Amino acid sequence: MVEPSFLSATRDAYDADAARYAEFVSGQLEEHPLDRAMLVAFAELVRATGAGPVADLGCGPGYVTAYLCSLGLTAFGVDLSPEMIALARQAYPALRFDVGSMTALELEDGALGGVLARYSIIHTPPE
Repeated sequence: MVEPSFLSATRDAYDADAARYAEFVSGQLEEHPLDRAMLVAFAELVRATGAGPVADLGCGPGYVTAYLCSLGLTAFGVDLSPEMIALARQAYPALRFDVGSMTALELEDGALGGVLARYSIIHTPPE
């Protein structure tokens, strides 16, 4: 199967700029209380349902996945970019990070208690 061009373009762009991007987003949650509040509310909803793990799709360097874990969720990150996943694994070695695509998750239906796609669906075509 041929990979859609938007996936390879996104992967290539983030692979090429992974370290600089990770530096750019470092400290983002500390600087944005509304973002933190929305993630806290998301975590509360997931915990209230007693549901399973959360997938952070397009996790980049992993800082949001780590924050979700600090809120008591079982969370793991998925990103197209192997370079981003390498940075996430280096920064948060105790957490799970997988190279993959939100368009082809290898998960059974109902396996997740929640999905977070923070600033990642912007890379998908509208259709």
